[in-house]
Amino acid sequence: MSEELEKASERRLGRSEIGTGTGVEKNPLNLSASWYIAMLSKELGKKPKAIELFAQSLVAWRDEKGKPVLMERFCSHMGASLALGEVKEGCLQCPFHHWRYDNSGECVSIPEIDHIPPTARQAIYVTQERYGYIWVWYGTQTPLFSLPEFPPAEDKQHYMSLSLTFNAKTSALQILENAYDYRHAVTVHNAPLISTEVTLLDEFPLGVDKQNELSPKNEAWYSILIENKIEKYGGLIGSLVKILGLSVEITKGQVDTWPSGHLASYCNDGKEAYSMLQGITPVGKNNTTGHFLFAIKKTGFFLLDILLYAVFSRLNKLIFEEDVPIWNTLNNDRRGVYIKHDRPVLKLREFYQSWVDKVEI
Repeated sequence: MSEELEKASERRLGRSEIGTGTGVEKNPLNLSASWYIAMLSKELGKKPKAIELFAQSLVAWRDEKGKPVLMERFCSHMGASLALGEVKEGCLQCPFHHWRYDNSGECVSIPEIDHIPPTARQAIYVTQERYGYIWVWYGTQTPLFSLPEFPPAEDKQHYMSLSLTFNAKTSALQILENAYDYRHAVTVHNAPLISTEVTLLDEFPLGVDKQNELSPKNEAWYSILIENKIEKYGGLIGSLVKILGLSVEITKGQVDTWPSGHLASYCNDGKEAYSMLQGITPVGKNNTTGHFLFAIKKTGFFLLDILLYAVFSRLNKLIFEEDVPIWNTLNNDRRGVYIKHDRPVLKLREFYQSWVDKVEI
């Protein structure tokens, strides 16, 4: 390629690499530097798949080892959609002129061309696949902390897994805040609570290695402890919840938050009930998908576990159905008037903003 063509190619590209977190506008969704869920693992097969993520058009595909690759969708040559291409010899082949890109985003083959232009490459994101999700790091060239650990998801002997997904017309932060907005459990979901005690924790969450080099001083975590006294049901409902082991007087939940998700564990009257992993897919402006992976502790009785699973699943689906219409109509830009109940949410916002400030794109 001549020097003139080389410069023309560079001018045409005119964009920074997504792998360092890219876009014409810096961080348009006001996201924190963190791990996000790109998609469910089962959604990505052998064929490339077009996805929208971080307000950008991307393509997801699997290399010859089955590892997920996430890169900018439009070919550096003529802008064809690589989602229409094929995976050939472990590389993604453009449908237009058959340029091939490897899992690092580099163009490694152009038909009848020996010298491949250095700008012939697609920017990529760092990815990991775990717990049934494809995770992607956003905000900096390399991850600032490890992907959160959730051991109960891999312990099928003692836990039942339940995966729930919903989409809302709101921001990633708004969905993240929901776990800290404890008062809405009563006002929106009619939870039978007598009283609630909330404690903001300055400690390491369970299972997090204090010596983790990718998370010095545990700055990637923020925690809250919520203890509820429950009003007892009477009549038929009271009998049913007692049979299911759901009749409790005190529930305790610890929510350990990283900059884009939660790990949580809940106990009923001192006995382990369930754990939860929550992740977020920021699709675009006020377009966010929330993912919940529950690990429900087994009772040891098969039929009772089936009934417990069904009730737990239905209850949580109803909760989301009540939350989403409110999220869809929130004015996220309006300045609020706050009271003492809002302190956990406001502290969470400070934590979140500290990680927004780390974004380098």
